[in-house]
Amino acid sequence: MDNLTLKAGQVAAVLNISIKRLQNTVDAGYLRPTLAGRGRGRQYSFEDVVRMQALEILVNSYGVGASRAARMLAEVWPRRFKRQRVLVIEPKSTVRGVKLEPIKLPLSEIAAAAEARIQQVLAGYRKQKRGRPAGWKAGFNQALAQVSDALQEVSDEQIAQEIADYRRKRRSGKK
Repeated sequence: MDNLTLKAGQVAAVLNISIKRLQNTVDAGYLRPTLAGRGRGRQYSFEDVVRMQALEILVNSYGVGASRAARMLAEVWPRRFKRQRVLVIEPKSTVRGVKLEPIKLPLSEIAAAAEARIQQVLAGYRKQKRGRPAGWKAGFNQALAQVSDALQEVSDEQIAQEIADYRRKRRSGKK
């Protein structure tokens, strides 16, 4: 898993979040992909996935704001990622004389769960094709030919009048 690189869609599927949420997290500076690029060029490592999962836990389970959670993780995250047992986040101070307990994140369990989820996602992940489907152009040209055949007897003025009538009806709320 150490040499693994994932695309944004794969990471979003592993974390069960939207790609947009992942992009917003990166754009806000809460997470920096190992192989940073812009937009579709971003590549994420296994450590990035574990770090994002830890961030999600702090935000969703402990109610910590995302920027604060990112700062907390940055302070305690190991320089060289290894699967240590627990990541301990010490509180800054006591509150009115009450000693606070540290937050302990089970990093080894988070990493194991992320690894299992990555295996599931990679087994069933199919990259969504971008752009128009095959044969689109022929279908589009055929549809245009059918419409143009029907419009041979119609003048430009008649078309403009129909469009104006349609817009007028739409604005008035009538159909």
